[in-house]
Amino acid sequence: MGTRKAILLPLLLATPLFAANPAPDSASVNVTADWSHVDRISNTVPTTQILAHSFTLRDNPMHDPEFAALKDLKTDDTRLQLWFSVTRQAVAELKAPTATETFWDFTYIDPLVEDYYNNTTGRHHINMGTIPRWMFDVPNKDIPNDPSASFYAYTDDTKGDNLKDPSGKQFADYQARLYQWLTKGGFTDELGKYHKSGHHYKIDYWGILNEPDFENHITVEQYTKIWDAVATAIHKIDPKVHFFSAEVSGAEVPWAKYFLDAKNYAPTAPPVEYFCIHNYTNGTNEPSTWHESYFVAPDKDVSNGASADAFAGRVRQVQEIRDQLSPKTILILDELGIFNIVVPTEESCRADEPYHNYNPLYWNANGANWVDTFITAENLGIPLISMSQMDGYPTQCPSISMMDGETRKPNAHYWALWLMSHNFGPGDKLVATKSSDHDIVAQASITRAGKKVLLINTQDHPITVNLSGAFSSGSLQAQVVDQKSFEDAPRTDSASEQQLTLAPFAVAVVSQQK
Repeated sequence: MGTRKAILLPLLLATPLFAANPAPDSASVNVTADWSHVDRISNTVPTTQILAHSFTLRDNPMHDPEFAALKDLKTDDTRLQLWFSVTRQAVAELKAPTATETFWDFTYIDPLVEDYYNNTTGRHHINMGTIPRWMFDVPNKDIPNDPSASFYAYTDDTKGDNLKDPSGKQFADYQARLYQWLTKGGFTDELGKYHKSGHHYKIDYWGILNEPDFENHITVEQYTKIWDAVATAIHKIDPKVHFFSAEVSGAEVPWAKYFLDAKNYAPTAPPVEYFCIHNYTNGTNEPSTWHESYFVAPDKDVSNGASADAFAGRVRQVQEIRDQLSPKTILILDELGIFNIVVPTEESCRADEPYHNYNPLYWNANGANWVDTFITAENLGIPLISMSQMDGYPTQCPSISMMDGETRKPNAHYWALWLMSHNFGPGDKLVATKSSDHDIVAQASITRAGKKVLLINTQDHPITVNLSGAFSSGSLQAQVVDQKSFEDAPRTDSASEQQLTLAPFAVAVVSQQK
C-alpha cells in the first residue's frame, strides 16, 4: 500500500532481493518496493471536469486551446458541470412558465454539450444541477445578458426551507425535460408544446444537484426527498442511467450517516449506487506553508476542506459508514482541488486575481496534492477520482484552473493529471511500497507497460530519492512534472546510480529503460 504514513505500510524486511544494492545515501529518502507482494488491483480512473464558463463559449480565444487540452488528456468518465454562477449557461428555464408561455432556451447549453462530447471518450457524466431561482419563494433577480458573466447572486436567499415544492417533484419535472432534450430528441413542456432538439446523446451518469448544502442551504433530509423525486423521474425515461448523489464538500460524514440509511429514502426510488465527495482546502500564496496546509495538516474544521492526509481519513470514515448502511454503494471523489488565497479578504471562488498573481510553483503544488489523493483512491478502491477543473479565471475559481488563461497553455496542474491518465489505470497491480520519509509519497505499480514507481515531493525544497530498493539494477528513466517542465508536457529525466532528485512539489513516474 502506497501512503505517507509509515504505520499504514506493509513493513518490508531485508531479503536477498535487495542485498546486493548499493548503500543508500544517508541524505536521501529511500523508496522500496516488493514487486512480489501485490496489495490490490487498482480500479481507479483518473479524470477531470469541465464547467460552463467564459472559456467554453466558442467565440472565446481560450475555447479551442482548452478543448484541445481536454481531448489530449484521454480521460474516461469526464464530468460536465453547468454551474449556477455562470447562469445563462447553467439554467435552461430562467423564468417560471405562465398560463400561456414557457421560457426554455438552450442557446448557450447546446454548443457546450456538443463540444464536450466531441472532445471526450468513454463514459460521460453530466451535472446540470442548478435549481431555477423561480422554484424558490424568493425575489427575482435581474440576470446579466452576457452569457459569460459571473452571477453568484443567482442563489442568494435560496434555501431548502423556501422551496415552493419541497417534495422535489417540480425540480424533478425540470430535470426530466433536460434529460429528454439531451437523450430523447426533445420534450413536451408544461403547456403541452413539444420542443425538438434532435439530440440523442448517451449519458452514463447524471448528477443530482451539486454541493446542495452550500449552493442552496439544503439539508440532507431535504436533499433525500429531491433525490428520490429526480432519480425516479429520470429512471422512467432511461432505466440504464446511473445517478451520482450528494456531491458534498465537508459534509460528507454526517450526510453519509443519513443518506445511506435505506429507511430515509423512498423504497420505490432506484438504489443509491454512488455517493460523491468533493474536497477543497485553502492555503496562502507562500510556498513554505503548502506542505502543511495542502498535505499534512490535521482535520481542524470538518465543515471545510482538508489536507491530503486529513481527507484520506474522512474517506475512510465514509467507507466505514457505507459498509454498515449501504455496502453496495460506491464512493466517488469527483471534485478535488486546492485554493490559493492571494488576498485574505477574497472568497476563494470569487477571487478576482489574474493568473500571474499566483506563485508559479503553486500549480505544481496543486497537481502534487491531487496525485497524493490519487494514490489514496487507488489503495482504498475508489473507482473514480476527478481533478477540478479545466477552466478557471478571475471571479471563477482562478486558483483551481488547469489552464493558463494568459499563455493559453495547460499548466503543471493539468500535466500532473495527464501523467496519471497516460501511465496508470484500472488493472494495475499495486505492490507494497515504503518511503523512509513522510515528505516523499510513493506508490509502486505493475502496469500493462511494466513496473513503475510514482513519486511526489510534498515539500518546497528539492529532495533526493534513492530507488535501489525498488529497482535493483538497470538504467532508470523518469517522466517529471516540475518547475523545469513548467507548462510543457512532462520532461524525461534519468536516475543516476538509482537516485533521482525531485524539485519542489514535483511529480515523477519512474521506470526501467528498455
